[in-house]
Amino acid sequence: MFAIFRPWNIGKIFGIPIRVDASWILIFLLLTYQLAFIIFPIELGIRIRRGVPWELLALAVLASLLLFASVLAHEMAHALMARGRGVQVLGITLFIFGGVAQIADEPDSPQTEFLIAIVGPLISFVISIFAAGVWIWLQALSTLDVFSQTPFQFTWVYAAVIAFYLAQANLVLALFNLLPGFPLDGGRVLRAALWALFQNQRRATFWGMLSGRVLAGLLVALGVFLIVSREYGGAWLFLMAWFLWRASGEAYHALLARELLSRVRVQEIMRAPLPRISEALSLREVADAFSLWLHSPALAIDLNGSAVGLVGIAQVKQIARAKWETTRVRQAMVPLQTEMSVTLNDDALRALKILTDREMDEVAVMDDGQVLGVIGRGELARYLHAHGE
Repeated sequence: MFAIFRPWNIGKIFGIPIRVDASWILIFLLLTYQLAFIIFPIELGIRIRRGVPWELLALAVLASLLLFASVLAHEMAHALMARGRGVQVLGITLFIFGGVAQIADEPDSPQTEFLIAIVGPLISFVISIFAAGVWIWLQALSTLDVFSQTPFQFTWVYAAVIAFYLAQANLVLALFNLLPGFPLDGGRVLRAALWALFQNQRRATFWGMLSGRVLAGLLVALGVFLIVSREYGGAWLFLMAWFLWRASGEAYHALLARELLSRVRVQEIMRAPLPRISEALSLREVADAFSLWLHSPALAIDLNGSAVGLVGIAQVKQIARAKWETTRVRQAMVPLQTEMSVTLNDDALRALKILTDREMDEVAVMDDGQVLGVIGRGELARYLHAHGE
């Protein structure tokens, strides 16, 4: 939504991919500046002099990283609970408003929805209590004069101010996420309750969407009040309200889209037949001879006449032009694999799950080892658009 570039993969935790969106850099820089030049000087009773307060800047960077580690712990709690309840987790992405744990499908019951939603704020509360305990402990040791004549005589206060900040920030994080506006955690708890009451996930999600949009309206009203009061931080509330408004609507329409795709067979919307090219051709030959239809994937055929892979413009573009002469189709194609394919009678939702999980654009449609066509994001999008989604 806010991404300028594709999110960066920074590693895995418990097998769950962790990604950082480019928008995260903006909030990291703003938060570091606010801590170094406004909040920490006030907390420490330091008057900012001319020049860069390097010690406060280092303190602010550390506090910002610890806060985002707290956000990551919050999202990891969601992800691990989801996985424990049998819901596939695609990854965690940190972005401008914190983070999101991406799951492959909707929870299968109100109980699963509730547990996945509530565990994140609970972890934030635990971190807040722990940080507050560290702050109290440091204050008590200072009162007992434990730090005098030690290397921590003057530096313990830095640890204390970070602990106090993390206690406050995680408390705010937990309370904000518990607001009853879908798709915030509190909104998901509300949807779980409505789902259990109505015994209808779509109806519960509709009312959850309304709760998110009501909360977005309240954030706009609060933002206007703050700006009228010359508190220009209200502009952030407008951005948050816009995000919440869009996210609540997208969550509802995503549910409707899944329902539609679960009712249509792959054979009804797949693309077939596919053009065929030799796997021995160079990418230069492919680009020169087949550039008019290369946007549609072609079957790569080996010397025995068997289909061995798919190649299209997306695969060609991944190779530098200077290497097109020496790169063969077999080197650029996506190899055919049964576990990464669908059959004629599979529903289109299964195709979407494979495309999302594998981060692919098209998936082969196979029957008895033969490739009959492909189904991709384009086919799914056209079908949904034709049916009002």
